[in-house]
Amino acid sequence: MYFSKRSGKTNVVVVVVIAVFALWVCVGLAVSLILPAIKMARDSSRRTVSTNNMKQLGLALYHYHSLHKTFPPAFIADEDGQPRTSWRAMLLPLMAPSYQNDYDFNVAWDDPKNLAAFEKYRNVYASPFVGEDGYTSYLAVVGPSTVISTDEQVQLQDVTDGTYVTLCVIEDFKSPVPWSAPIDISPEELLARYDQNDFPNRMLVLMVDGSVHEMPLGSKQALKAMIFRDDGLTPY
Repeated sequence: MYFSKRSGKTNVVVVVVIAVFALWVCVGLAVSLILPAIKMARDSSRRTVSTNNMKQLGLALYHYHSLHKTFPPAFIADEDGQPRTSWRAMLLPLMAPSYQNDYDFNVAWDDPKNLAAFEKYRNVYASPFVGEDGYTSYLAVVGPSTVISTDEQVQLQDVTDGTYVTLCVIEDFKSPVPWSAPIDISPEELLARYDQNDFPNRMLVLMVDGSVHEMPLGSKQALKAMIFRDDGLTPY
């Protein structure tokens, strides 16, 4: 009889252990299924926010063009020919409703006065994918024959390939920069990094017509055709 009671207790313990193990496995499986779904939903939400941010940039670029009859240059150089003022700083009066001549366009972006403006407007170009205040992932593709150009100020009529197939700004949240710094990305660097799959998931691109598109991986030739405004190439 003693042996029988002990066996019964042992069986109960075994059943409990199996039940706990089964519960642990079920919880683990549920977590493994839920976490990727949560991450996907979060990334999708961030992508929507970033898309809207880039559309606002597109509107500001068009507003700038309406006021100045050209798109902003990639930068304004100092007396030594070095980049001094970013195109993002040039758009600041159009991007920040509270702007009150806080930025001095006659001195360098890292001058103490402009560093104060950097702090004040640190969220104007913020990206949901970048956690550091004051840094942005929205970079212009700059060089000769680009829309935000290093050698001339470009008008809409100069975009002979078509505004809907020519890009001007990309999202690069792997290499964010201070928003007011005259730092962007060249066509050569963009194509080299794209070729190395250095852009997570799908890269967002802002076209000259103000639309925003996802650039799927493996479309290097299409991307190359989008970079230059007048090379006669189209991505489609």
